[in-house]
Amino acid sequence: MKRTSLLLLLWKLPLCALAFFVGMALSGILLPLLGFAPPEMPAGTDAGTITLWFLLGSMILAALLAPLSRRLPAKGLVRWSILSMFVWVFAAVGMVLESFFFMTTGAVSSLENGLFTMLNFLLPALFLSGMVVSLFRPAPGAAPAPAFAAPDLQGWLWRIAAALLAYPLIYFAFGLLVQPLVGNFYVTGQYELTTPTWGEMIPLRLARSLLFLLVSLPIIARWNGSRRALWLGLGFAIFACTGFMAVITAYWFPWQMRLFHGLELLADGLLYAGVLTWLFTVPASKK
Repeated sequence: MKRTSLLLLLWKLPLCALAFFVGMALSGILLPLLGFAPPEMPAGTDAGTITLWFLLGSMILAALLAPLSRRLPAKGLVRWSILSMFVWVFAAVGMVLESFFFMTTGAVSSLENGLFTMLNFLLPALFLSGMVVSLFRPAPGAAPAPAFAAPDLQGWLWRIAAALLAYPLIYFAFGLLVQPLVGNFYVTGQYELTTPTWGEMIPLRLARSLLFLLVSLPIIARWNGSRRALWLGLGFAIFACTGFMAVITAYWFPWQMRLFHGLELLADGLLYAGVLTWLFTVPASKK
């Protein structure tokens, strides 16, 4: 990375983190006015330390969203909408659905608390994405590259079916690889963790897969760049979002869990992005 680019990041990323915290502050004011009671914090945590980790996490999130923003040659409002929904669904909605079956912590201990946690991240996602869109803009005069696959109905049906099945299969494959390394924490109920049944996990994976596909397709459709850039940009952004609450900011988890789950989520994100890129884009040689 050039020195000028690094210097730009040094002031842009803190601004993105500030935007994130403004959204958090407003959520903390508005949600109680709407009748929501904040859930208890995870056992063994304190607000000050969580704030510091959220500061770091929001800058990491912004850094890995920036390549997406720079490759979406659309009006600011369109890019803001696309990135906001992408962040909120991957980082909040999807992770709350996941945690509802894997954790007993206050944030997901009931449907009301789970809804609070989802909504509590909505304004931060909007504010953070808005700042990313403002600070990391596409090059002037960039035009959408004709990379999005536009098959007939039959082509769409098998691509969507393959994409819906891809995420659960990827998740289970890498999950089974790390299970011997972290499974004991779930089996013994440490750190407010629990183990769901297969009857709960399969519908959960399919529901998350549908949500993830819906917010990924607008990025793929408007992408201006190579397939490799799309694969890497989308993959690392998915990792940043899915790892935000589960790994990056969950400082109270032991390092083994954060390391192995982090590697798992990174592999999930890159492979899933690779599958979506292969399914829904056209190679340059065929344009």
